[in-house]
Amino acid sequence: MSKLFSLLIILVLNFGIVAEDFNLPTKADYPELIKRGKDINAFVPKDWEIVGKSFGDLNADKLEDCALVIKANYDKFLNKNDGFRWDSSDTNPRVLVILFRDADGFRLAKQSNTFILAPDSPAMSEPFQKIAIRGGVLRLDFEVFLSAGSWSAYDYSYKFRFQNGKFVLIGADKTELTRNSGETESRSYNFITRRMKISTGNFASDERENIRWKSFRFKKLKTIDSLGKPFDWEIEKDYYI
Repeated sequence: MSKLFSLLIILVLNFGIVAEDFNLPTKADYPELIKRGKDINAFVPKDWEIVGKSFGDLNADKLEDCALVIKANYDKFLNKNDGFRWDSSDTNPRVLVILFRDADGFRLAKQSNTFILAPDSPAMSEPFQKIAIRGGVLRLDFEVFLSAGSWSAYDYSYKFRFQNGKFVLIGADKTELTRNSGETESRSYNFITRRMKISTGNFASDERENIRWKSFRFKKLKTIDSLGKPFDWEIEKDYYI
């Protein structure tokens, strides 16, 4: 069981959230995107909007590709929150869209309906934070922040590179902040070298951050498809990214 899921269970038990009142998307709520378009807007269905985008060469053909995150705007997914920090939770479906540029415009290289999560609790902030392309690498940033039920807050980032026809996870970072104590721990994974950097400290202290390195093992490189969604890979025992 992931730590995030455990925190949400605690939240439900402590604060009496009724899951039936919180509307989450199903497979039927996701679109089948077109395969080719003149510009990036052609890949945005009616009643959807772009909430993040970045341009850069992802497949080393010296053309500027595009990665974007789109979100639906359906009223049925605007959940009213009572007694929480946020007045409402927008659980509309989100989609990760990766487009390769060609002579006629753009073609669809990847659509993921699972990697961009919606909040699944009235106490949860927006998980998706940023998308960027730098040096041929696609980076996606997330946060997990619960306004009730936990002192912990998390930042995640995932780095993908297009190789052998797939978007391969080459790096990931996770930072945990314990808000009541100020303690922090960051782990940065390099899946090419199979080495990770572990940094611990306290944001409220003047003490120097403690840094150590260690090797880690895994069976094979993950892709956007095989990873499926953030926060769910048990990379170490009881530790999820």
